[in-house]
Amino acid sequence: MGRRLVARRLLALAFAWLVSAAPAPAAAPPLDAVLGVVDGRTIAASDIALARALGVLGFAPSTGPITRGDVERFADVILILDEAGRIGVTAEPDQVERAWAAVSARAGGEGPLQRWLDAHAIDGAWARRLVEQDILRTRFLDARFVAFVFVDEEQMARELGPGQHDESAREEIRIRLTRERAGRAQAEWLDAARRRATIRIVLSDGAPVPPPFPPP
Repeated sequence: MGRRLVARRLLALAFAWLVSAAPAPAAAPPLDAVLGVVDGRTIAASDIALARALGVLGFAPSTGPITRGDVERFADVILILDEAGRIGVTAEPDQVERAWAAVSARAGGEGPLQRWLDAHAIDGAWARRLVEQDILRTRFLDARFVAFVFVDEEQMARELGPGQHDESAREEIRIRLTRERAGRAQAEWLDAARRRATIRIVLSDGAPVPPPFPPP
């Protein structure tokens, strides 16, 4: 009986050693999820998480959950990019490089950004494509709306108020009024574009989802 007890204790010790020596299982990566569909094109949680991480397409870096408002904003981006393609809006390679350099700087440099992409198995070409799309989004506003806004002297005078104003002050007011009017025109266009499109938001108001990866 004594030998059996010793043998059992030895087996128990050996098993405990094997368990402690075995490498711990890696944490399961967070799952991606389809959150919406716009004219047959899906919006995934990873799309929004990457846009937020890079600070593009109207998103700011955030570790918070993805909400229905985020999905609706990304749906608007898809509608804008579709129309930009139809009217021939393009991004020059040097513009993309400058924008990518700005994204890299915000992430701490090219090296840290690349390590972050690698750590989360994010294709660099996908990240660059979102940066390019951000340029297209801005250029669409300029080409489709800003180019057709005219601010007359009466509007300028109301904004400037009485007194003398130098040219830089006048130009600042002119730019602000132009962007505001262009923004309102784009908002009206988006209202109509949403009605024409087939948009389905899967994420409900009270059910935000965690992003599949954090920003760098």
